[in-house]
Amino acid sequence: MTLVKTTLWTGLSTLIKVISTYIMWKVIAVYTGPSGLATIEQFQNFIQICRSLSCSLNQGIIKYVSEYKNDEENKSRILSSAFTVYLVASIIVSIVLFYFSADISEKIFNSLAYRQAIILLGVSITLYSLNNLFLSVLNGEFEIKKYVSCNIVNTIFIFTITVYLIIHYGIQGGLIGFVLNQSIALLFTIYLVIKSKWFKLSSYIQGIDKDSINKLAKYAIISFVPILLVPVTLVILRKYIAHTLSWQDAGYWQGIMKLSDGYLILMELMISVYFLPKISMIKTLPELKAEIIYSYRLVIPLALLGATSVFLLKKQIVIALYSAQFFPMLILFKYQLIGDVARIGAWLLANIMAAKAMIKILVISEIIFNLSYISLTIIFVHYFGLIGTSIGFTINYIIYFFAMIFFTVRCVRNGAFQLVT
Repeated sequence: MTLVKTTLWTGLSTLIKVISTYIMWKVIAVYTGPSGLATIEQFQNFIQICRSLSCSLNQGIIKYVSEYKNDEENKSRILSSAFTVYLVASIIVSIVLFYFSADISEKIFNSLAYRQAIILLGVSITLYSLNNLFLSVLNGEFEIKKYVSCNIVNTIFIFTITVYLIIHYGIQGGLIGFVLNQSIALLFTIYLVIKSKWFKLSSYIQGIDKDSINKLAKYAIISFVPILLVPVTLVILRKYIAHTLSWQDAGYWQGIMKLSDGYLILMELMISVYFLPKISMIKTLPELKAEIIYSYRLVIPLALLGATSVFLLKKQIVIALYSAQFFPMLILFKYQLIGDVARIGAWLLANIMAAKAMIKILVISEIIFNLSYISLTIIFVHYFGLIGTSIGFTINYIIYFFAMIFFTVRCVRNGAFQLVT
């Protein structure tokens, strides 16, 4: 499937996801208020951490399923090892959540009211992990239509269930809805995988292969570091902004971040769904250069078009997604959108690093640039107030973009990508 077709299919999925997500968050804001929004956001971060511990091999599965597409023996070793690790890891996480549910609820929410939601997370996390495993296999096999279909079904299910639960049960309902994310779509995903010609049950029950585990472990580090760092970074920044300015200003910042993430989902999905498996299959330097040029010619103009459209329609967008009370966040758009374009450019090159297993560079850069994001935001908020949040964001991603260019060129020149010239 070409990049254009991949973009169209992921675009359909993303459109449905973006629309449902923002309707859902508006429902959360209306029915639970600011405190409910903060509670659910806090729980979302905790869910991310738990799931990173139980299923952090997705990128590795995509890479090696794609790379071993015509090598059944090696592909089976990868799949069987991943299946075993996911199953064992999710069971361990579940036991911890069951046993320490009260302590976790008290620590995160200063209340025991959310213990049941944490226990439910423990029940569902194995289902979530297996669904992610099979979605990664579909992605690696380049079954884009099936992959997108699974995501669409999951989005519709979660939107319907979560909105219903929030309206009728408030915060508790919202937590339950987010806990069930992807878990209830497992049966549909399994159905599509089993129907595929390449599916073999024996590929998943061969136990653990040491060499395969070592390969996948590299990608576990890649996935775990950002999934852990990003929620922690956001929590630190949210607390700092609220303490230095106000919780209302923290809400404006949260609003622009959610808006930014929403319209960039298409770009992120397009890069991860198409670019990662495509780059993994490239063996020569001319092919890599051609693919990078082709991708940038499509991705950057789309990012610029999206950023420009959002900027020109910012008032209408704020009213549609939030309300006129959020107009103070309009000052954040200019710098935030510049940073978004730089972020897209950096993502493209970061995926080359991921595809070519440049683990050390990726992990170190994730740590450094999350720390620099915190530092720059604190500095600019101190001197410029609310708009400093977007200035810090933009400067950080511009530096990150240039850093990814430097590392990519360096890896090509020293032969780290192991490409035929």
